Amino acid sequence: MSALMGFRSTAHLSHLRTVKTLEQLGAHLSSSATAGREEIAYQVQLQREYMPLAVPLMVGNVLFPRLLPWEVKAAQSDVPTSKQALTKDADTMVSELLHKAAYCNNTLGLSPFASERSMGYFTPETIRTYMLDHFAPERMVFVGVNVDHAELSKWVMRAFADYNAIPLKKREEKKAQYTGGDMRLEGASPYCHLALGFESTAFGQTELAPVALVQALLGGGSAIYSGIGSGVTSRLSTQVLRQSPYVESCSAFNTSYSDSGLFGVYGVCQPEKASEMAMAMASALKGLSSVSKEELAKAKAMLKGKMFRQADDDSELMQDMGQQVLLTGKYGSAAEFGKIIDGVTEADVTAAAKKILGSKLSLAAYGDVHSVPHYAAIEAALK
Repeated sequence: MSALMGFRSTAHLSHLRTVKTLEQLGAHLSSSATAGREEIAYQVQLQREYMPLAVPLMVGNVLFPRLLPWEVKAAQSDVPTSKQALTKDADTMVSELLHKAAYCNNTLGLSPFASERSMGYFTPETIRTYMLDHFAPERMVFVGVNVDHAELSKWVMRAFADYNAIPLKKREEKKAQYTGGDMRLEGASPYCHLALGFESTAFGQTELAPVALVQALLGGGSAIYSGIGSGVTSRLSTQVLRQSPYVESCSAFNTSYSDSGLFGVYGVCQPEKASEMAMAMASALKGLSSVSKEELAKAKAMLKGKMFRQADDDSELMQDMGQQVLLTGKYGSAAEFGKIIDGVTEADVTAAAKKILGSKLSLAAYGDVHSVPHYAAIEAALK
């Protein structure tokens, strides 16, 4: 709900004036406020010379929104639309189900999407209380791409000088408790969307490089796309995708949070072939017990190539910088991480894979799930 209230009325600007200002800066279509599981991100994209005008607008919007009753009510009406869009996005639905299964009823397993049952509790007072508890300069990171650091710092300091900032309040730091589990939901998709997940490493840990290489080794691919970097020679592509004409796509993923992580494999197939795909995915995961020197060298090259391509994307770079500084207090470039990757050995990768697969299985299925095997059957196939 806090994200839906982004770029509304503030202490200095009305909602209309905020919108008009963003339009004049050419940023009204690129401005967004999005809520993740551990952070809320406010973003604008505009020409560099307009940065001094955008910075105070963003600071005022984050720290001093007015939260007018009619604006909160208008934002509430957007929730059903957002929920409908969510159910139509099978990939996002699988991610939601997998997190609920992996962290049952705690921290990362709690959805950032508001439910209809809770809508009555979202009043200006409850939203303001939440923001007073969590929104403080000490917990904020201001990131700029393609702008001089000294220039950005100057205008950020001036923007904060104009306000009496929200004081930092102590809050209970709840550690994520990985539980594992099984979540299935019949959905509108004609395909079966299936994900097998395991607990991974937290952000900033030394095991992050070997885990990233495990993901690169598994790789993935799509039946309709085979461009540069699509992983057509990876294990999942050769052992799952190419082995069945009924598999639409299959790929590995890894998401790291402040104190935990979620690693796994996600596949999409014709519903009647869900059992075959699930067993093939389990077999590919089980095969991580052995890695050749040549295969690891190829995975390193693919991973570094992907990182350097992402570093050339302004949006990807901004997100990476913000996440790193927010979670670790510092930023490591792609080149620095590349040197760490070069030092990873075959033993490091197999040890990381063993640790990941040693955690309890999390299973999520969405769409036509009638042929998805029993949880215990997939668990047994991994041993």
